[in-house]
Amino acid sequence: MKKFAISSAIATGFAAALFGLAAPASADVGHHQWVQDIQQQATVGSAQATVGNGR
Repeated sequence: MKKFAISSAIATGFAAALFGLAAPASADVGHHQWVQDIQQQATVGSAQATVGNGR
């Protein structure tokens, strides 16, 4: 049982080191442009009043 606890502690330490030393994700300008390109975009005209003020 003690051997299992030691090997478990070692495995936990390795896992913590692996996640702790992982490089942070970085997005450059090209990635941001790609995100803008894949998003849906809508264009609408300006609002026109159908019922004016008597003109």
